[in-house]
Amino acid sequence: MKDSLFYLPVKIGNVELKNPFIVASGPTAKRIDQLKLAEKCGWSAASIKQTFNPLPYINYQPRYRWLKKEKVHVFTAEYRLNMEQGLRLVEEARKKCKELVVIANYSYVAGQDIDGWLDAARRFDSAGAQILELNLCCPNMSFNVDISERGKKEVRPSSGASMGQDEDAVRWVIENTRKVTRLPLIAKITPEGGRISEVSKVAFESGAAAVSSVANRLGIPAIDVWNYKKPIYNLQGQNTMACLSGPWIKPLALRDVFEIRKLVGPEPHINGTGGVASMEDAVQMMMCGADSIGVCTHTMIAGFGFLEKWMKSLRDYMKTMGFQTARDMRDLLLTEIKPASELTVWAGYAQVDPEKCSACGLCLEIGHCNAIVLTDASAEIDPGLCQGCSTCIDICPKKAIWMADKRI
Repeated sequence: MKDSLFYLPVKIGNVELKNPFIVASGPTAKRIDQLKLAEKCGWSAASIKQTFNPLPYINYQPRYRWLKKEKVHVFTAEYRLNMEQGLRLVEEARKKCKELVVIANYSYVAGQDIDGWLDAARRFDSAGAQILELNLCCPNMSFNVDISERGKKEVRPSSGASMGQDEDAVRWVIENTRKVTRLPLIAKITPEGGRISEVSKVAFESGAAAVSSVANRLGIPAIDVWNYKKPIYNLQGQNTMACLSGPWIKPLALRDVFEIRKLVGPEPHINGTGGVASMEDAVQMMMCGADSIGVCTHTMIAGFGFLEKWMKSLRDYMKTMGFQTARDMRDLLLTEIKPASELTVWAGYAQVDPEKCSACGLCLEIGHCNAIVLTDASAEIDPGLCQGCSTCIDICPKKAIWMADKRI
């Protein structure tokens, strides 16, 4: 299989993945038929649906919306696996999936002691999991309640994003888990709180073999202002905060990976997730510092079969660029992304091609620009007033505007 289309190996700890693409923990990794199909379609690994030890204090049947125009996937209610379901899924996957690396994703919420975390680690290890993923990111449980009920005195069980912002909690979980298993540990860290790189550094110092970056973020999706009491979700009675994922989040996810890599250095393994919906998205993640790529939302919308197309495109891209391994693509943007203090900005101005311009007037409406006038024939731009911002280029429906560089 090493000469196959899908062989582009990376490692997490001592476990080799045949390629960088992982089915991230979520609704497409909760049944054995899904895992078997993922393996058939060439995925290297799958992180099973989040398992709670014991069942979480909030657990509903799922309520999703795919907001196609905004490219946002949102969910409020969600169902997780209980411990026995998670264990059986791992056991069955190890029997029926010969190449797929099986990752157990789990959390513990009942109380503040460490025993539940350690019990889950031991049992998943015994069930055959090849990697353990400690879920310290899920925002729609404790963190949802923390935000929505801010100011109340009631103390609730802590899990997910409520723990994943706290270096001491992350260190506590990882160091103790490291004592009871030799399996590689992935710490799945929340971006909520804006300190994902600092917490990731502590995770590595505590014994994690990898960190997984952004999963999704808590927010308020679109609301019908004419009927604001009615939620956009079917079969749900109230508005609530939702977990938001999908392509919209990719710029933030790239930043998370970039910041982690800049802080932790070149050695640790980073699994980049968030908004990956194309081969190009995956390469961007690698260029910002990711070793492997987790995909969840796109598998929910498009299944698993698109990976073959991605791998073919990736092979063609690598051949054109002269890359031999996945590592060759990693970190290429680390020195290319400059701080604002180091930017080079030079003078120029926009020009109009009168043969292409339809005199539609859209560029005339730009609120911050006073350089454009409209004649009977076409738009015209005064080079002396144009500041070179490029807004007119981006909104022109005829692609009739281009930027002249004053250095030339």
